[in-house]
Amino acid sequence: MKKLDAQIARDLVDGTHAAWSDGDIERVLSFYTDDLTYWCNAGSIEGTPYILHGKPAFRTFLHSIHAVAESGSVTEYFHFEDGVARASIECYLLHRRTGLVLSGSFRQVITFCGRRIARLEDYHDAAKMAAFWRLVSCEETVQVAEEELN
Repeated sequence: MKKLDAQIARDLVDGTHAAWSDGDIERVLSFYTDDLTYWCNAGSIEGTPYILHGKPAFRTFLHSIHAVAESGSVTEYFHFEDGVARASIECYLLHRRTGLVLSGSFRQVITFCGRRIARLEDYHDAAKMAAFWRLVSCEETVQVAEEELN
């Protein structure tokens, strides 16, 4: 087996984003170790980092996003050194019920074990994400109220 190099690492990262964009969560998970760690600077209500351990928890998390939104992502910048990749990702998230869209970029730090991702760190604009989800919540409340009036 060929040693993990920058091209193979890039192909793995690109593969995860292609699978996510296709809505294929099981294919996304195929790129990860069973004991993966997912860390995100945004996402917890308390403002603390959001951390998941293991494929089952990550699968549940991905399904929860996919249940309410369509999303796409692509790698724009990639650098690999000593088993760790740093990437810039362009993405969008379309909330299905409201039609609201969040788009932009975020950074990833990806640590590999063999030819699988063992740790994924996502660095988002936390304030922008929080504002988007607050807007989604407000819009959903308005839509429910309008439906009840009709």
